[in-house]
Amino acid sequence: MNRGVVLDLVVFAFNLLLVGVLVVPAKALVRAAPREDARAMLLIGLFFAVLVLIQPVAPILKRWSFHQRTGFNADSSAGCLVLYFMFAYWVTTFALCAVAVIVLGEVFSTGENVGVPLILAGFVWSIVSVTFVYRYFTTPKRPPRWTFLTTPAAERLGDVFVYVNVIGFQILWALVTTSAPFRELATRTPAGRPGSFSDVLGRFAVIAICALLLYFPARIYYLVEDKHRRLTAATMLLANLPLILRVTFA
Repeated sequence: MNRGVVLDLVVFAFNLLLVGVLVVPAKALVRAAPREDARAMLLIGLFFAVLVLIQPVAPILKRWSFHQRTGFNADSSAGCLVLYFMFAYWVTTFALCAVAVIVLGEVFSTGENVGVPLILAGFVWSIVSVTFVYRYFTTPKRPPRWTFLTTPAAERLGDVFVYVNVIGFQILWALVTTSAPFRELATRTPAGRPGSFSDVLGRFAVIAICALLLYFPARIYYLVEDKHRRLTAATMLLANLPLILRVTFA
């Protein structure tokens, strides 16, 4: 029942202690890729491909246990919000698919005739992923064929995939926020004189909204169980606070 809070605390510790260490070699890979470093481009492409491929795993593993424990109804007001969330989730997943296809296509020198089908395959996979995520919130009519999916072990394994997904997105978010174009854009908030309190506050609000929107796709699996917790929004903000402050005071 505390999976969401534990996730927030894990992400907070990761952003505070480890993300800076991991960003250094990740940025080195990004800098090497434009110089036609095949190994660097392969690793970058595989990173995006893994993020794409693991999207539907957690909802498959966790679905049965989630509904047995919570009795969630997709026709409720919370279920309606999930439907609106699906579009944003699909856009994010398709963007990841496109990047993975483009980068890996460069590595393996696929021609135009091969690249188009791969992009179409990424488009189809993004729809498949969002379908599995949406099914997670619909009540299953019968037990799954694979008995393992009805066990607590399946849900715990699903939690592992949720955590891996979140950590992957945090690394990606950290790379984006440390880039020069993002820093320049983030420091140009029209909220007052540069360096003033209103300017810093406006910058904090913009970065916080972006961070929470990126964090929400994985955190949504636990929001139903945390809806009665008054501190849920605070712990979600805490999870992203180190990166938010790093950019705000850049």
